[in-house]
Amino acid sequence: MRVRGGYAALYSAAFLFAFTSLLVKLASRYYSGMFVSAARFATGTVLCVVVLLWRYRSLKPVHPGLVAMRGIVGVFAMAGTYAAISLTGPGRAALLSNTYPLFVAVFGALFFGERLRPRVFACIAICTCGAVLVMRDGSGASLAGDLLALGSAVFAGIAVNIVRRATKDDNPFMLYLSPCLFGLPLFAFAPAGDGLASGGLLGLLLLLGVGVVVFFAQALMAYGYREVQAGKGSIVFYLETALTVLLGALFAGERFNLRFGLGLALILGGLALNHARLGRPSAPSSPDSGLSSNSP
Repeated sequence: MRVRGGYAALYSAAFLFAFTSLLVKLASRYYSGMFVSAARFATGTVLCVVVLLWRYRSLKPVHPGLVAMRGIVGVFAMAGTYAAISLTGPGRAALLSNTYPLFVAVFGALFFGERLRPRVFACIAICTCGAVLVMRDGSGASLAGDLLALGSAVFAGIAVNIVRRATKDDNPFMLYLSPCLFGLPLFAFAPAGDGLASGGLLGLLLLLGVGVVVFFAQALMAYGYREVQAGKGSIVFYLETALTVLLGALFAGERFNLRFGLGLALILGGLALNHARLGRPSAPSSPDSGLSSNSP
């Protein structure tokens, strides 16, 4: 029963992350991607502090170094995704940024001595071909936005590996508070015209919605990974990409062609192969209970 509840939480988180991408795209009509990111971090800071004081009675991390590293890397991952969404669209940005599981494997091998299986190289090749098709689909979408989305996937791969180690002692809300705090200085780099009043009431509601929805998505994902093995649970987030593409087409005016569709199929196929269980089953790994940076 607890495993079923974990899966329910992960599926709910996937839907909320997809909905967040749509809200970011709508908010970017009134504000820059930088300002939307900063506003999301401000909302997350307030919510995390409230939860930490109410439930844990402390704002002191167990491992300040790891928590700080998670925050710095997480800022680049999260802000890169939001900026990419504002430049291109929620579907394209989510598709490219959600290649992060491959970078999780690569950086786990480089920095933490984890085994890098040969099929990971095949997955990287397949997803690379898919990413090239998406970025060169002839739609005229921003190349800078596509590159930002891929860059956010790289930083997310590093962040998830840090989270895996940090969650052994620090709670998930502390780990989410870190990138939120490090992200607050983004307000200084947002265009001067991006004040809260520039978008009116609707713009303010969209900004608040981004911060609140992604906070609950992170919380649900943390709960889900406590009950479901990380390898199995991450497959659920393939749904996020599909939902984001659908919502982008329905509500954000995104249009996709055949080349984009082929790229989408290759990327999803490469990610699926990365998580497929081939040959003899391996011993189950312990679940990750932290908050990843994707998320978008």
